[in-house]
Amino acid sequence: MTSRDDLPEVTILCEDIDQERFIRQYLICRGLDDRKIKDFGNPKGRVIDNNNASIVKYYPALMKSYRRTRKYRNIAVVVMIDADEDSLDDRMRSLNIALDETAGNLNRDPRLRDEKVAIFVPARNIETWFYYINNNMEGQECNENTDYKDKKMSAEERIELAKRAAKKLATEICPQGVDRITLPSLRYACTELQRLQF
Repeated sequence: MTSRDDLPEVTILCEDIDQERFIRQYLICRGLDDRKIKDFGNPKGRVIDNNNASIVKYYPALMKSYRRTRKYRNIAVVVMIDADEDSLDDRMRSLNIALDETAGNLNRDPRLRDEKVAIFVPARNIETWFYYINNNMEGQECNENTDYKDKKMSAEERIELAKRAAKKLATEICPQGVDRITLPSLRYACTELQRLQF
């Protein structure tokens, strides 16, 4: 078992506060110290307000920083980008092309096998994961084409929903095993988590 001190410092690149709270809470539930979780390009107090294009734009700079620093420090990266109306494969390909155009155009992942870099692509969006995590255990249907975003929720309610979903995923769903997860993009994210090596 990995001790808390052996866990990496994690940098998050994501679209919005819902994704950031979800990732942060999940990592905390997995034993990371909140102080070891940083937001890429978002100093404390600044609102996270990215979109798909900015995630693709910032990803190469984040990877350059990671690759320069990983030799000297125990660090990891988590990137989250909604699929929206594209497929998970399309989103991954756009990130791969941004990082290495040749590899990406050949449908190759330019991340090295030993790099602690996980990419999550909620399909249709992060709200799909929230709906699935919070309702699927009660047998509610959930698919990746429906937009489950509730525009009436306040920012505080959305943050609480993100934290609750992350905690439930980490403490109740993941321990049962990936095979129990039927939502394809969430299942893929669970395999990506293995890249973080903790």
